[in-house]
Amino acid sequence: MYCTFTEAYKCLGFKSRASIYQLRDKGILDPYIRQINDQKYLFMGKIRGVTLAKHIQKNLTSNNWIPINDYDLKKYIELANSH
Repeated sequence: MYCTFTEAYKCLGFKSRASIYQLRDKGILDPYIRQINDQKYLFMGKIRGVTLAKHIQKNLTSNNWIPINDYDLKKYIELANSH
């Protein structure tokens, strides 16, 4: 699943888009960024077995550590269908 930066910060549990943009500017998000029709998206799934959320979590230092939602579209769909 692909999300815009605005959608991604909400799904991941960040308080603002600025946090996502800071990670982008540091190059941390590079493997997960895709350009589609001149718009940049973040791939929320796994690359080499690591989701975007886990990748971000591994790159945060103790100074800026926050809990991140490991957004999984399959789990979300299963939960939505079960209600």
